[in-house]
Amino acid sequence: MREIFRMHNVDSPAVRRQRKWVLNAVNFWHSRWGERSFLAALAILIGIFAGLAEALLHWIVEKLAHFVNDIPQLVEKLGGHWLIGIILFAIFPLVGMVLSYLVQRGIGGARYAKSLSPLILALHRKRPTIPLTETFSHLLSSALAVGCGGSAGLEAPSVLTGAAIGANTGSFFFVAKKRRALLLGCGASAAIAAIFDSPIAGVLFAAEVLLPEFSVSALVPMIMSSAVASVVAQRLMPDMEFFLAATDPWRFDAVPCYVLCGAVCAMVGVYVIKCAYKLSGELKKRLRNPWIRLFTAGGILCLILWVLPVLRGQGYWFIERLFAGDLAGLREKSTFFKALPEGEWLVLILLAVIILLKVVAAVLTVDGGGDGGIFAPSMFIGAFTGFAFAHVVNMTGMVALQENNFVAIGMCGVFTAVMRAPLTGIFLIAEMTHSYTLLVPLMIVSSVAYFFAHLFEPNSIYRKALAESNLLANDRDQTMLRRLQVKFSINRRYRSLRPGDQLAKLIEEVEAAPGNPVYPVLDGEGHLLGVVYLERVLTAMLNSKAFDFLLIYDIMENPSEILNPDDDLAKAMAAFDFCGVEILPVCSSDGIFLGFLEKTPIFSKYRRMVKETENF
Repeated sequence: MREIFRMHNVDSPAVRRQRKWVLNAVNFWHSRWGERSFLAALAILIGIFAGLAEALLHWIVEKLAHFVNDIPQLVEKLGGHWLIGIILFAIFPLVGMVLSYLVQRGIGGARYAKSLSPLILALHRKRPTIPLTETFSHLLSSALAVGCGGSAGLEAPSVLTGAAIGANTGSFFFVAKKRRALLLGCGASAAIAAIFDSPIAGVLFAAEVLLPEFSVSALVPMIMSSAVASVVAQRLMPDMEFFLAATDPWRFDAVPCYVLCGAVCAMVGVYVIKCAYKLSGELKKRLRNPWIRLFTAGGILCLILWVLPVLRGQGYWFIERLFAGDLAGLREKSTFFKALPEGEWLVLILLAVIILLKVVAAVLTVDGGGDGGIFAPSMFIGAFTGFAFAHVVNMTGMVALQENNFVAIGMCGVFTAVMRAPLTGIFLIAEMTHSYTLLVPLMIVSSVAYFFAHLFEPNSIYRKALAESNLLANDRDQTMLRRLQVKFSINRRYRSLRPGDQLAKLIEEVEAAPGNPVYPVLDGEGHLLGVVYLERVLTAMLNSKAFDFLLIYDIMENPSEILNPDDDLAKAMAAFDFCGVEILPVCSSDGIFLGFLEKTPIFSKYRRMVKETENF
């Protein structure tokens, strides 16, 4: 499959004619209507393709899920023993993981990415290029993994598919790289809008998670793309709803409980991040062989899903049952529920087990070899957290809380704590429930969850690995400065001194190049021995009696800090602030002096970078 796409890129006469035709059309559009209108047209086109892709994905998942759920009845109709049908139903998540893994290796190759972290890093490094195969590989692999019963969400694969559509659309129409990231964001926002019928949340997700550095004006094409994708998806899937959510008007006396629920959601969200990060690392560390990891994780997953079928798939049906307050419906869909005796505390214990094991099941599905994301599991965990919180409070008899409202509120709180996207959480839940009745409680819970989660875990689930590998920073200034290395900003125009030179030599150099505030002192092989700051030796230079006996060795000093050419500008700025100087020397790893790094030009570069992100 990959060979076909490589052959497609061969610079044949037909391909050259096609590229020339496209380039001429693009130039004609730019000359007549300008670049902004062209990007807006591409945003609409991306929205159409993203909407079609998400409709196809959900159609495949729905058909697979129905087939898997009907396996026991199908086996009995074919004359097989009922136990065979139960066994096949129980092991089908592993079958889906194997098929998904084969698709990943066959189409995506060894570097197939299932998380949004590589995408975030690529955007951070201004590399908005995604292989063409990713416009459909994530769609197929996640449909197989989740449709066959894997415990994961479709949102991350959908975002990656939409981003690939946006990036490749920009590449096909010769859009400049600095604009291509915007089209990538259009595809990602369109994917979220099509999945949840929530165009506002789609735009906010792209702005908060993927492209936090873009200005407000950059939201316009993403808004257009999200709206178009939502229309296309609803046209193709008019009956698609994740759950029927019934919410009631919120009460003022429940405000303290909203605050407390936000804190609980924050703790649950931190648990999700740390558990997913830890378990994923242990799986890859202890089971290095991908096939052994696949069958081991898949086997454990099948056992968990057999004990708790409530964890199968995305779990939106069970969220709907929580909104309806139908614990009996949950019991009917789970053999383990049926086996439990009646009792409030046993139900609460089971709810806690579901909350704790959902993230485990999701990690086993995705990092074991399948495909999917943590997006839907975080909302599933949030729904059960909110319901359990309200149920516990109601059991105390102190306050009568509306449990259906706290299902929606819990979803928002845990989502915000896991993703660190508070605005997305607020509007996503509001749009999914088709009601803005709970807007104020959602705002309270989202802000509280964000604040408390940040205290215990400063990074989102997508940025944690990048931040701990020192590849990404939460601070915008740090993030932008880390894009550039010191070696691209070195001033190599310098005049050097030797330690044995007399002070008169320094005066000669100053007269020859009066603009240099600092001079390097080098040995015969170019190693840096020290530096001479003019402002610190003016007294000695003005003393004519010192000319005869003072050497450069006597007035040079050790530099406060020595930078490496591979250091980034964020580290350089920290060194400037710590040492209280405006210029620092740069040396190679073996001590060879390469030049000086000056603080003022770095500010100029930073301003240019900010201006680029603000220009749509």
